[in-house]
Amino acid sequence: MKESSVWDTLSKKYDRLWVQKHSLAPTRETVSSIIGKHFSQSDSFSLLDIGCGTGQLLAMLKDRHPDSKLYGLDKSLLMIRELENRNKSITAICADIDICDISASIPNSSMDAVVCCHSFPYYKDKTAVIEKASITLRAQGLAIFVQASINNGYDKVIMRAVESTAEKADYLSREAFRKIVESHFDIVNEFTIRKRIYMPSICGFTLRKKG
Repeated sequence: MKESSVWDTLSKKYDRLWVQKHSLAPTRETVSSIIGKHFSQSDSFSLLDIGCGTGQLLAMLKDRHPDSKLYGLDKSLLMIRELENRNKSITAICADIDICDISASIPNSSMDAVVCCHSFPYYKDKTAVIEKASITLRAQGLAIFVQASINNGYDKVIMRAVESTAEKADYLSREAFRKIVESHFDIVNEFTIRKRIYMPSICGFTLRKKG
């Protein structure tokens, strides 16, 4: 697989980036809290983290839910290596969900939950990614998507600056995200993560697979 140079370059310092404090860390706490409301500490559930990076969220979930079966998927080989070096009990998968057949690594209808935090704007075929996430889930499976979102002029300016530090991205508005998921998921809840007033909109959705 071709390595993703931007994310490979960031892999060693990813946990120390400025976005960790006011964006990524609050996201992990929020998502972990939602997972905790749906699964008890003793539950043996399966969960896939799409765009898992170095596996910070997965490590947090493993600590809080030790019997869980956790899988992390990321297109950056060096991010995946960081995850593997930190926690051998988490299954690490190097693959680009934009172009791969996810069923080759994750059997259809095998996951109880799927999370995708901040990587969704970078995927080119977002409809296909939503469909692939749905395919991995069991009936009525849980999905949590969180991403920066452009809902006003301020968001647009800030995210244009952020985009210059990584890959080209498409930060969907809340309404655009609702439309893109409606064929595969029911929206259970919407939430906003904003620890500082100068941060752009970080929008989250808790979803249930239809059917």
